[in-house]
Amino acid sequence: MAINVPQSVFNKYYEVIDSTFDIFGVTCQLVYIDLKEINQDPDNNIPDHNSVNIHRRHDDQFDRENKTYIEVETTVDIKLKVYWDNKSFIKVGNIAIPDNSIQTIGMMKDLPQILRAKYLIVHKGIKDYKTMRFEREGEHFPMGLKQDRYFGCFWKRV
Repeated sequence: MAINVPQSVFNKYYEVIDSTFDIFGVTCQLVYIDLKEINQDPDNNIPDHNSVNIHRRHDDQFDRENKTYIEVETTVDIKLKVYWDNKSFIKVGNIAIPDNSIQTIGMMKDLPQILRAKYLIVHKGIKDYKTMRFEREGEHFPMGLKQDRYFGCFWKRV
């Protein structure tokens, strides 16, 4: 016997869960790294980087084929629910989570931004006291009824 659940039940559920982001959510910042080309000075002492693996370098400025590039950080604000204590984490199978890790819950519409980000700065409100950077650990996972509106993600401290 099939049970038909009216859409109004799901709408009410989404309304309640969405309101928890306003109550328990904190404003975080996603950090993106963009490469910008700058005017090259032929007398500079910036090392050439001819490797295809530019992500393996440890400086934020490099030359490649007579062009100079510099990394520029840009940030975007996002509202997430952050869980600091692993006892509060939502259980997702049997995975090993490193110490000083956090779990975040966000809206599925924000997932493309999360996947593109290099880092997450947690809790913009306390950024003046301490900047805590995290990078994504593992894959995201869908959450909630129908599993199409919310996702969870683990982050490790950088």
